This record gives sequence, structure tokens and C-alpha cells, in this order.
Amino acid sequence: MNSALKILDIAERRMRQAGYNTVSYRDIAAEMGLKSASLHYHFPKKEDLGVALVRRYAEKFRDQLTASTCDTDLPHELIKAFVNIYANALKKQKLLCLCLVLAAEADGLPSPVTEEVKKFFSENISWLAERFETLNFERPADDANTMFALLQGAMVISATSDGYDAFDAAVRSIQEKMATPQ
Repeated sequence: MNSALKILDIAERRMRQAGYNTVSYRDIAAEMGLKSASLHYHFPKKEDLGVALVRRYAEKFRDQLTASTCDTDLPHELIKAFVNIYANALKKQKLLCLCLVLAAEADGLPSPVTEEVKKFFSENISWLAERFETLNFERPADDANTMFALLQGAMVISATSDGYDAFDAAVRSIQEKMATPQ
């Protein structure tokens, strides 16, 4: 496996579990059996690693969404696929959204990393708003912001509790919203 990709894989897992500021080049290098100087070859500064991580994460998210929606153009099914990406991350991988974790540390992040997180959020909210607009929601941008915040918050609550009740309740709320004529 390409060293840069392995670095990104390890850093992503660690950041999704514990945040940006708890991850060090030394820990990543130790897991890989390398010296930390080897990581600096691929990512000279931790900021470079953070930016690359968020960009890769956003691309993977878009790819997952495209793959899971390629057989439909029905807005309800598209939104269901979007929600399922979050559900799979939380329930199967036992991981939070990378950008959610990083956003919680926004004040302490390098601004280029924060900007990439903002782009990820903006892209996802815009994508949702387009679907809500297709469904003739009265306030598609507001509803997209609300749904996105609901999913993100429900992930955090579920990750810190003994189950997925909060996340499942959020999904039910979204499903009810989708079933209610606007």
C-alpha cells in the first residue's frame, strides 16, 4: 500500500476517534513502524495532513453518495442514501463524521483545515437543499441545515450513550418530515 494512503488511513481513523489535536506524527509513525520524519516527506506539516484528510474524506463521501444513488433520481431515495452513509459510519464502523470531530475543535485548528471542513458542510447542506427544493419544501435551505445538524448531533449523542436511540430518533424525524406534504 502507498505510504501516503496508509498515513491518511491511520490519521483519519485516529482523528475520527479522538480529534485532530490528539493525533501526532509520532503515533502514526509508530503504528506504521517508521520514524516520524518519514511522514513529513508526504505531509510536511500537520496542517497539510489535515487538509489532505478532509479533502479525501469529502471525495470518499461524494463517491459513496454517487454509488448509492446511481439507480434512482427520486429525492426521497437520495436523501435516504445520504442518511445511510451516516448510519453506516456510526453503527458499522463505530466512527463519527471526520468533519464533525474537526468542527468541534475549529478554534484550535489551522485555518486551511477549518476551511475544508466548512466546504464539506456547505456541499452537503447544498446537496440536501437541492433535494428538498425538488420536493417543493417551503424552506429548503433551512430544512437542509436542520437535517444536517440533526444527523451530526445525533451521531455525537449516540456515540456517547449506550446505543443508537438518539440517532434512530433523528432518522425517524427525518422520515416523518419527508412523508409530510410541504
